[in-house]
Amino acid sequence: MHVLVREPSAAFCDAISAHPERDRIDVERAIRQHRAFVSALRAAALDVVGLPPEPVLPDATFVSDVLLALPRARQPDGPTATLVVTRPGASARRGEVASVVAAAQPLAPDAALVEIEEPGTLDGGDVVVYGDRIAIGVSGRTNVCGAGQLALVAAELGYRAFLCPVTDRLHLATAVTAVGPRRLVGTAAGFASLDRAPGSAPAGEVERIVVPDDEAPGANALAIGGRVFMATGCPRTGEMLRAAGETVVELDLGEFHLADGGPTCLVQIVP
Repeated sequence: MHVLVREPSAAFCDAISAHPERDRIDVERAIRQHRAFVSALRAAALDVVGLPPEPVLPDATFVSDVLLALPRARQPDGPTATLVVTRPGASARRGEVASVVAAAQPLAPDAALVEIEEPGTLDGGDVVVYGDRIAIGVSGRTNVCGAGQLALVAAELGYRAFLCPVTDRLHLATAVTAVGPRRLVGTAAGFASLDRAPGSAPAGEVERIVVPDDEAPGANALAIGGRVFMATGCPRTGEMLRAAGETVVELDLGEFHLADGGPTCLVQIVP
C-alpha cells in the first residue's frame, strides 16, 4: 500500500474554506503539522510518497479530492483495480489533478483509468468506502451526475453505491468516515446523510460511533496501517475509538481545520 501526500505551499493561506477563522491560517505552522503527520504515517510502516508542493495551487495539499484508487470489492486488500480521476467541483482545483494521477499510475500499473466527465463533478472527500459499500455525498462539490458516474464504476467492481445528500457542510467525509469495513465514526449530521440513502448503514451490519457535536473534527478519521489517525482536541471521540479496540494516534492538525480539512483529506491511498 502506498500513501501519496503533498506538503502545503505558501499559497495554502488562500485555500478555499468556509471556516469563520480561515484568515488565521498560518502556513509555517501548517507545514510543521503536515510533517509531523507524515512522520506518524511512516512510523506505522506505511510507504509514504511525497509530491512536491504546488506554489500556485492553494488546496493541493488535499490530495484525496482528485483521485480514487479502488480495489475490487471482493478483494479489499488486493491491488487497485481502477483509478477514478475526479473532476473537482471547484474549478480552481482542477489543475491539481494531473500531477496526482501521474504519481499514482506507476504505483498501480495494471489499474484501469476512468475519468469523471463533464457535466459531472466529484470530490474524493465526498466518497466513503467501507466493506462492499460506497457512500457518495451529493454536495456543493459533487453533483448527481458525477456521483452517478462513480456509482456505475463502483458497481462494476462489485460495490453497492449509495448517493447521500450533503447540505450542511463541505463534504460527506467532513462528518463521517470509515474506521473498518463495518465500523463508521461520525456526527449525528453525518449519519443523517447516510440515513437518507436506505441500506447504506443498516443497524446490525454497520457499527456507528457517534461523535459529540462539539468534537466534529473527530469525525474525519483516517484508518490505515492498523491505526486510526485523528485530530487532537476530541477526547471523548478518542475514548470511544479506543473502547472499540482501535489504536488511536492523535495529531495537531488545527491549521488544516481552518481550511475545512482533516487527516483523510491529506492522503491519497493507492493499494
